[in-house]
Amino acid sequence: MTRLRLPKITLWRVLVGVIFAAGAWATYLRFVKGFEVATNMSNGQPWGIWVAVATLCGVGLSAGGFAIAGAVYLLGMERYRPVLRAAVIIAFLGYLSVVAGYAWELGLPWNFWHPLVMWNRSSVLFEVVWCIILYTMVLALEFSPALVERIPWAPVREWYLRWHHRILIALVLIGVLLSSLHQSFLGGLFIIFKGKMYPLWYSNYQTTLFYMSAIPAGMAMIIMALYLSVRSLNVRIDLRILDDFSRIITPILVIFALFRFADLYKQHALGYLFLPVEETAYFWLEMALFIAAPLVLFNLPRLRQQPIGLYWASAVLIAGFMVHRINVSITSLERATHAGYVPKWPEMAVTIMLVAAAVLAFRGAVLHLRIFPQTMQVAPPPLLLPRMTGQVFPARPSAAVN
Repeated sequence: MTRLRLPKITLWRVLVGVIFAAGAWATYLRFVKGFEVATNMSNGQPWGIWVAVATLCGVGLSAGGFAIAGAVYLLGMERYRPVLRAAVIIAFLGYLSVVAGYAWELGLPWNFWHPLVMWNRSSVLFEVVWCIILYTMVLALEFSPALVERIPWAPVREWYLRWHHRILIALVLIGVLLSSLHQSFLGGLFIIFKGKMYPLWYSNYQTTLFYMSAIPAGMAMIIMALYLSVRSLNVRIDLRILDDFSRIITPILVIFALFRFADLYKQHALGYLFLPVEETAYFWLEMALFIAAPLVLFNLPRLRQQPIGLYWASAVLIAGFMVHRINVSITSLERATHAGYVPKWPEMAVTIMLVAAAVLAFRGAVLHLRIFPQTMQVAPPPLLLPRMTGQVFPARPSAAVN
């Protein structure tokens, strides 16, 4: 008689259990006790950390998906095909977390279907909702071959893969268009707040700033995911790809910084850069984490040769990106609304739960689906990975990834 083997209790599993238990209790407070108990949001500050992180950051960190898909399918950069599916699933999970987050963010989430039948073409949110819906569907179709390959019935599997191959280029074109529109028009939500946003963050070109900030953040997210996959999930890829992605980040950050300060000059907001107020500290924290530190770290030769160095540089950039989106959506409005918003623990618990769910879903996909061309179920590699001197991890023969 075979004994039932219980999962081994580890620190990480206990931590995940605590995160989901806290998230479940926070969910109870949100839907049973109401917003007043579960959040510090108010009429003055109706957008809290859920919108700032789950929506604005979740969408921005998904930008690598359309960038890599466009590079491979539209520009013919076959070198990046081995990480294509990883980029697509990161984007897919990012948008799924946004969609799931609306269950907590919206006052009446069961009315989510209203924009589908009640068209308000003059609303920026109308465009945002439709882009989220359509691009999530496109990402699901782009990712679907990884799931269909697991279907045991060969005729069904082969028919679907042939059909998918015929529409793939059209899917990628639509995805690039929808994601570009969504990344930019998400910033359009804040153009209508003229006179209410603190001058350091208001801009008539918020759509451009949102788009330019999302690209480096999305690429940094891919670098982090690829490094963790190699380190912990036995993935075999050419580590020079990480360095290639880091080289894309630097010029975009420089352009973003120049555009940002030129816009502050045009908006006559340079005088606010050194005022002794809280907003000044938050602005320079954003500049330090999102611009200055990444530009230095990504251009240190010794750091660039180590995957773990690129990982930490990307982590700093993502932290700065999150500060940027929180500043735009929360910090910039507090002085006008006098809300003094500080998120309650249930808001943080739900946010962390959504992030943890996305991480677990990515891990499960890498372990059980063909996300990368080669995966090996062996002992994890050592913490110190080899320098990126052209070395490619040894690979075993495997079918090409679509």
